[in-house]
This record gives sequence, C-alpha cells and structure tokens, in this order.
Amino acid sequence: MASNSTKSFLADAGYGEQELDANSALMELDKGLRSGKLGEQCEAVVRFPRLFQKYPFPILINSAFLKLADVFRVGMRCMSVKYLKHK
Repeated sequence: MASNSTKSFLADAGYGEQELDANSALMELDKGLRSGKLGEQCEAVVRFPRLFQKYPFPILINSAFLKLADVFRVGMRCMSVKYLKHK
C-alpha cells in the first residue's frame, strides 16, 4: 500500500508518467502531510511550491496554505507538550 501512495506522490512531483489534476495533486500532498513518517511529511512540505507553480489557482493555494498551517499548528503543539514533559 505504501508503494502505491509513493508512486502517485512522486508522479505529482513530476517523476512519474501519470499527470494528476490540481485536486488530486493536493490530495496526494495532504496524504504525505498526514503520514506517520517524518520523512514523508517533510517531502510533502517541500513539494508545495511545485504545486503552486503548476496550478496557480487562488482557491487551491488557499486550501494548501490552510493544510500547511494546520500541520505546523499541530506540530508546534506536539513539540510544546514534549517540552513541558521534560521540564
């Protein structure tokens, strides 16, 4: 299952043969953001500028920034909890 999501995730990045529409590309990046693996999350974050260049639609960019903001909000909260536990 991971290989299927990796294939479509990489296809969106321009490494595969298949081309995704804007909504599908955003959904693939969202899957990467929600992954339990830190490497996949980081890879998804760095792929967002390519998404913005390829699909410069205001509604898509707004949705993408909301997803990114949520990831950083949750991530920051998680880091805060870890910090408080160590104090």
